[in-house]
Amino acid sequence: MSESTFRGPVLLRGERVELRPFSIDDGAALIEIIRAGEDFLPDNFPRELDAERLAWWLNTGVHQPQRYGLAIHLAVLDRESGAFAGTIGLFRVDWSQLTCEVGYGMRPGARGRGHATEALQLISEWALRECGLHRVELRAMTSNHASVRVAEKAGYVREGVARGGERAGGVNHDQIVFSLLATDLDRSDAGAPRLVGIGVGPGDPELVTAKAVRMLREADVVLVPVMALDEEGRAESVVRAYTGKAERVVFALNDRGGVTGRRAAAWDGAAERVVRAFGEGARTVAFATIGDPNVYSTFTYLAQTVRERRPDTVVETVPGITAMQDLAARSGTVLTEGAESLALVPLTGGAAGLRTALDAADTVVAYKFGSVAAEVVEVLKDAGRLEEAVYGARLGLAGEDVRPAREITGAVPYLSTLIVPGRRTTRGGKL
Repeated sequence: MSESTFRGPVLLRGERVELRPFSIDDGAALIEIIRAGEDFLPDNFPRELDAERLAWWLNTGVHQPQRYGLAIHLAVLDRESGAFAGTIGLFRVDWSQLTCEVGYGMRPGARGRGHATEALQLISEWALRECGLHRVELRAMTSNHASVRVAEKAGYVREGVARGGERAGGVNHDQIVFSLLATDLDRSDAGAPRLVGIGVGPGDPELVTAKAVRMLREADVVLVPVMALDEEGRAESVVRAYTGKAERVVFALNDRGGVTGRRAAAWDGAAERVVRAFGEGARTVAFATIGDPNVYSTFTYLAQTVRERRPDTVVETVPGITAMQDLAARSGTVLTEGAESLALVPLTGGAAGLRTALDAADTVVAYKFGSVAAEVVEVLKDAGRLEEAVYGARLGLAGEDVRPAREITGAVPYLSTLIVPGRRTTRGGKL
């Protein structure tokens, strides 16, 4: 397994595609592509309809880089129809460092069918296993969401952004740098499947931990809860800032009154999707949830249901920043000092829980009180705590609303947060 393998004959077959060297038989397809102006061919491919030039290039020119061990260009064919689907190749091959880059392009009619992902997997594994290379690098413009998704689906690891790394249209554009190492292929697929609940914060993509970003990108499948399949959810909007692999699952997020039929059906449906993903070969399924997966999250019920169906599933969580932390930061409110206690209460069942918490704790945080906002204001007035209380909704999003609770005069969103800080009179008085 060495450079000699790279220079030898190549034929790679997958379920959907076949990769092989170019030949004179590809002339008709190449002519069709040039005439149609399909802009996906590498820079060194012919662009003019010159029969003699095309014949030389298909018979000789395209193969010369491979003979010298510098690069390789392969045709991508649809295995079912035999049609020419695109190109893929390795370039900037450095045998002293055992590294190279990979590039590909698919014809418009062949896109969205998994051809690019499978072709990338085939040539990458061939380069790392058969040719003895150690690292394959892939670069995609940050705006090229389709290529970014292909890299992620093929198992490539995102390393960072090369600022101004690609020049197009007279302008330099940022590129996302991905890589796949030979050691990545050696990682065992054995072991129990993993379901990971990932907290993505209140809604601001900047308030996502580095670990959460890494897990979202490494997961085989990423699920996001939504009210309806045609509506983007808050968790999804955050996830899409870091990866394109966000699959919607419907949850009855606005149901009230315990375990309703819609809620139970949603938990079952989402769990079935997770189990099906495991059955299709996924080793890690991530579920993104706003806030933290262990604080009033739908993930709790999903995990319980999945465990009932797949008892061998390992359930993990990645903590996220909560709405009360974000509101405290945005409003300049200190949550606790010294020996102060903190109570967190959901007010979906009414404002009575707030009154009880104010009697028992120093600082009180209330969630989900949109339907009883007027009652909440009255409770705070009666307790003499209205003046210091702060209110927040849509934190980190367009239309963010952060203000003193005394300014609440009408309806507020369901996902509203209230902080009633403890009473403080002197510096260090609560130590």
